[in-house]
Amino acid sequence: MDSNDTSGTSPAEPEPVYSVVWPLSPIGVQSRRLAQRLDTLDGKRIAFLWDYLFRGDELFPVLAEELRRRFEAVDIVGYEMFGNLHGADEKEKVAALPGELKARQVDAVVSGMGC
Repeated sequence: MDSNDTSGTSPAEPEPVYSVVWPLSPIGVQSRRLAQRLDTLDGKRIAFLWDYLFRGDELFPVLAEELRRRFEAVDIVGYEMFGNLHGADEKEKVAALPGELKARQVDAVVSGMGC
């Protein structure tokens, strides 16, 4: 084999040119002011929301038990009260959430929604 071998490319062939794309997309969601954090969950009503897709039926009972252990006066509103937030009527259900949360006097939400 010739020591000047350039793996099959001759000096007359130009180097390949590749297009490069930037993986960063424009920002699609504008920043919003975050809600003020609760000082404690004791005496607060916490709603669980779920899309019925991944193990919420296992996770939420454990989380509720732990919250009740840590905060004696916490009140849990189960995901069953809001139903499945994924599916054909998802937009309508999510749009109705602020009113439902206010009507149930919910102070905070634990959202078990998929990716």
